Amino acid sequence: MQILYSDTSLTPMRVARSSGYIDWASQPSLFKHYPDFLFRYRYESLAALKIAELSRCITSCSDIGGKPYYRLNTPSAGNLHPIELYVQIRGIKGVISGIYHVDAKEKCLVLIREIERDGVEPFVGLSNRFKGMLFIVSIVPFRSEWKYGERAVRYCYIDAGHQTGAILASAHVLGQKATILSDIDTLSLNEHMGFSTQEFSCMAVSVGEETDKSVEPFKSPLIQVAPTDYCESINTFSKYLDHYKYTVTYPPIQSFTENIATIYDRRSVRLFADTMLNREISDYFLQRSSQVSLPLSASVVILKNAAKDPGIYKEGKIQKHGEYADTMSHLLVDQSFIKNAAMVIIFTARKFTAHSMICAGTFAHMLHLEAVNNGIGFTGIGAFYDEKLQLFLETQDPIVYICALGEERS
Repeated sequence: MQILYSDTSLTPMRVARSSGYIDWASQPSLFKHYPDFLFRYRYESLAALKIAELSRCITSCSDIGGKPYYRLNTPSAGNLHPIELYVQIRGIKGVISGIYHVDAKEKCLVLIREIERDGVEPFVGLSNRFKGMLFIVSIVPFRSEWKYGERAVRYCYIDAGHQTGAILASAHVLGQKATILSDIDTLSLNEHMGFSTQEFSCMAVSVGEETDKSVEPFKSPLIQVAPTDYCESINTFSKYLDHYKYTVTYPPIQSFTENIATIYDRRSVRLFADTMLNREISDYFLQRSSQVSLPLSASVVILKNAAKDPGIYKEGKIQKHGEYADTMSHLLVDQSFIKNAAMVIIFTARKFTAHSMICAGTFAHMLHLEAVNNGIGFTGIGAFYDEKLQLFLETQDPIVYICALGEERS
């Protein structure tokens, strides 16, 4: 996918050419809806379903221009939410074993098919029946392509990482262990989940334990439902998608969130106060950034509002002194709110892959929740001048994702 990096890099010229009128009335629907005749569990109906609610839920809704504007507990570029979430439930008391769609808008789990000896296990690298929950994260590219064109491929994978992080954090706060499953046969999973060419599986997370009972794949695909009300996809996602079974390694990513309220309170902050972030918090997030694991590495640009010497840091140590607030604002597509942030975290990777983007989104989600815990504003940034930022950091490694944090303006 290295060609994807070049094809979707931003330059001032590309930004200027892509700037124009957006007809929000033509925005595709944000939520997939399965037929009303299917059985449903409301989020609040069973305590065992709490992890599904915490993994994907609407935290606020307002009216903008006569249209509802939803905010979820998982951030998304442009608030477009090109993600869907499914969960296989097996062996949980009081819950029908089956494959469910997590419907955040309707606050429920929709039973798509009951299971017995069959399940998704063969498609996610498990040899036996899994007791507990198996989450499947999918991407609906057109929701993001509609606004961002080819660059949307990046945002879809970053958003998938945030959704993965939300599942891990939800399990953690409920005292359960979640594991990212790496050996996924995406093509078979897409086919058996009933996905069309508009939707693609990309991640699986387990919460529970594998048993010694054998499991069979579905004999026929699940019901097929369009994920948007219409689609004019330019097919960029299929163009770059790796159509094969793959095995990758996801490093353990620990959330220090212990408060359920933090998950509901998470939101992206784009207004930072022009005030100093105290030394303890500055040191903490500088140290946390250095804990990122392969395939990623992180550079931190300390700005004027952190209680550290301003400059560029790597692995917690300063590499270059300097005042870079104006520079960072320009490199992040002239977004002026950056000037009042305390620090900017820049994730890079040796190879630009779906794996590296998902890892960046997952790790950033943990940092975001930790910032909320500490009363600090945090936001993810997917728009930046790629080559200019590489020159600034003096690296040839692709830029994967960027986060900014600081005191929130009241």
